[in-house]
Amino acid sequence: MVCAPCLRLPCPPGAVSDRLGAGRSSEVFAEGSDRVVKLYRRPFEPEAVANELAASRLAHGFGLPVPQAFGIVGRAGRTGILFVRLDGPPMILRYACNPLGLLLALRRLARIQHAVHAFPAAGLPSLRARLRHEIEGARVPEPLREAALAALARLPEGDRLCHGDLHPGNVISTRAGLHLIDWQKAAAGDPAADAARSELMLRYGRFGPAWFSRLAPVRLARRLIAAWYVAGYRAASGMPREAIAAWRLPVAVARLFGQPSGTDAELLAAIAALAAKSPDFEKASLFADSEQSPGSDSGGDAAAQGPSASVPR
Repeated sequence: MVCAPCLRLPCPPGAVSDRLGAGRSSEVFAEGSDRVVKLYRRPFEPEAVANELAASRLAHGFGLPVPQAFGIVGRAGRTGILFVRLDGPPMILRYACNPLGLLLALRRLARIQHAVHAFPAAGLPSLRARLRHEIEGARVPEPLREAALAALARLPEGDRLCHGDLHPGNVISTRAGLHLIDWQKAAAGDPAADAARSELMLRYGRFGPAWFSRLAPVRLARRLIAAWYVAGYRAASGMPREAIAAWRLPVAVARLFGQPSGTDAELLAAIAALAAKSPDFEKASLFADSEQSPGSDSGGDAAAQGPSASVPR
């Protein structure tokens, strides 16, 4: 296990001292001693904000470890959601330099994710429909897009509660245990798709600066961590590894719909390796002149080697 380097980032102009955290789409500020407000960056999608509120309330109502959401609020011309405050760091920071603690926490998280999937997701959007939309707009060559869409069409719709983006960066480690935050992408879907997304993010999600993520020891550690997580989820759920493997190509291609990240090139090579083994890709000519597809070298994606591999993710 390797630790991400400690980073000290300057506060952006206009930042205030009670800011507790920030992500790509939002910032979190303290509001009194027992609440926080999550303010979305402009421009924002009103549907995503409404979906996070609805999903958070749904999950909290089921008794899952999710902060209570009070409602949508406005602050300084921005839109946000008011939540109960959770005391503790994100899981990714809590265990950044504690390999054994991280592995144990990942096992707990896998069990929590399985518990989430036990509940219906009435009123939430379709996960498969969202993946289709993201695949159609993903930054990939057309043959890869077509292979992903064909694979997606054969997969089940599902009606279970899925977080949609569950990884250690979206988990708060408190004295009472792990709590799940950031339900913007929550949807009704197949639990295997949600587990495949978590696997993908453990392997290819943003983790420190781009150069750090490209280091060979870091890539190996992340592959092993992703495999460990999938094993933990399968132990909790009894799900066959083939069920998760079937979602890897669509979920990985959908990942390249959003903002670019430092691991996009590695992920694209892994996608090519996955697609090359798909029956939907047999007639494509993208790699017709190559004896070996991208991503199949020693640094490529283990997922291409068989359904028991750990990525993508």
